[in-house]
Amino acid sequence: MEKKNFRILIVDDDDIVRELIVSFLSREGYPVIAAKDGLEAIRLLRVEDISLVITDLKMPGAGGVDVLRNAERIKPDIAVVILTAYGTLETALEVMKEGAYDYITKPFKMQEILIVVRNAFERASLIGENRELSDYLKATYRDINTVNSIGRSNNAEIITGCIERIERLKTIHILSSMEADILKERLITGDGKTEGINI
Repeated sequence: MEKKNFRILIVDDDDIVRELIVSFLSREGYPVIAAKDGLEAIRLLRVEDISLVITDLKMPGAGGVDVLRNAERIKPDIAVVILTAYGTLETALEVMKEGAYDYITKPFKMQEILIVVRNAFERASLIGENRELSDYLKATYRDINTVNSIGRSNNAEIITGCIERIERLKTIHILSSMEADILKERLITGDGKTEGINI
């Protein structure tokens, strides 16, 4: 994932705090949008592709926990960070139980925000890579099963695409060299069995 695709929503009814965080993270290269309260944040979550929400806990209308619950319902992989001036262990445990990615107590240093944002960005990147790998594996096995079900295939396009995916899986250490060779041999000979392949 690139920074330009990692959109952050800042939610705080304090104009100064909200604008300070927006300005800081924008200078760091992240695309940032803002909401002045929880209700506006929930509306934005429905129409915008957001990767991270940083929200104040206590706001009129809808608070941070309401934003958190709606964010998780709309996009289960989203990370939500709660800002709170009520920095007790009890508050922290409550929001973490609700599914918050992290929390930061006010007053905070901008470096604290940046560390949490970088960690959330890394997390989103890993989730994206895992999803891509899963899709890649499914496509590879689908092609192998297609070849297996129709016997020895003369469709060079399917075989070439499958071999390229197997090589990629070997390159990123999902398959060992031996496993990749076995799969390629079975693919070429028309024996699509995958027993003994440890994935």
